[in-house]
Amino acid sequence: MIGLSLYYLAALLIVSGFFSSVETAFTSLSPGQVSALAENGGKRGRLVQKLSERPDILLTTLLIGNNLANLGASALMTTMTIRIFGNAYVAAATGILTLTILVFCEVSPKQIAMVANESLCLLSARIVWVLSWFFRPFIWIVTAVSRTITLLFVGKEKQELTLENLLHHVKAAEGQGVVESYEEEMVRNVFRINDTPVEAIMTHRTELFSVDEDTKVRDAMDQFIESGHTRAPVLKGDLGHVCGVITLFDLARAIKKSPETHVHEFSTPPYLVPGTMRAHELFFRLKREPIHMAVVLDEYGGLDGVVTREDVMEEILGEFYDERETHASDPISQDTDGSWIIQGDADFYDMSDILGLELEHNNRTHTIGGYLLEKLEHIPAAGTTIALYEGAYTILEIQRQRIVSVRFQPAPKEED
Repeated sequence: MIGLSLYYLAALLIVSGFFSSVETAFTSLSPGQVSALAENGGKRGRLVQKLSERPDILLTTLLIGNNLANLGASALMTTMTIRIFGNAYVAAATGILTLTILVFCEVSPKQIAMVANESLCLLSARIVWVLSWFFRPFIWIVTAVSRTITLLFVGKEKQELTLENLLHHVKAAEGQGVVESYEEEMVRNVFRINDTPVEAIMTHRTELFSVDEDTKVRDAMDQFIESGHTRAPVLKGDLGHVCGVITLFDLARAIKKSPETHVHEFSTPPYLVPGTMRAHELFFRLKREPIHMAVVLDEYGGLDGVVTREDVMEEILGEFYDERETHASDPISQDTDGSWIIQGDADFYDMSDILGLELEHNNRTHTIGGYLLEKLEHIPAAGTTIALYEGAYTILEIQRQRIVSVRFQPAPKEED
């Protein structure tokens, strides 16, 4: 009789460990794992997805099974102890059973489940599905009471997966070595271009290489060779009116036919976009159509700058350099004295990633140079120091009314 009771006790402890491990296996599945199992795991994988989509039924089923097994083991242990040793040893037996359940039915199964959660979910899915229907009347009662208590304390709000949470998961994956740092950066940049306007990544008209429409083909070819560019907007009269786009290939064909002809005879119509268009929208347009360069217009319909496919791709993959370009310095780098050297065209995403600063700024301002001009409301001279709440900026270099670089000394952090 005692031997049979020991078998029952061992069986109940195994059942308890099973429910504990399955609970951890299901709750540790990420949305990506659930989707992968549903796609690649056959019928059992789709069953795992169904169970994961109803966490109230799933968890209640597992908790009912776990508690029934633990209560049965406790009752059986108490009965065996009284029969063999008497009432005086019930407390000691309860302590031994509690320690056994903690180690062998809770901690160890859960640790195993965290490592092999997908395999365990696939193996247990059918059992859990059958039990969820067997316990359904109890589940309805428990779920109803639980929902009432939840509404009383936390309301109807349900935590959902947000973009911020997703990026935190990617960052955590990088810390664990699941993804490389450059992959984490690319994922972050992919989502950021949804909020990045074209005007933030364009080449501004003050830095633009362009060709006048009345320039002869032979002279334009010389200008292209000297500049190192392969395409340029064709301007009519001044910087405010773009009448076409010319490429080096167009000039090479034109110079054979008529080198004295004006450039506008061989230019193609410009592809015009507003500066407020989002970068990801332009990316898909450039991908669908045989266009390499878009002309960006300001709010008055004048030329604001140009943006190319390469500009958009660099927002995701980082800077590209060819044999004619020199590698630019990092937009933000730390000096030996603890201050930071920041390029004027460094954007606010760089400030957030490297320095952890969220700067309040006008929605038309995208770079640290523009941010400082917004605060000053005039063009500063080199050596000017600007004290703001986040720290002090010292202007290092000014070129053509633009801030090229600054030194930033963060403000001391307040102690709690």
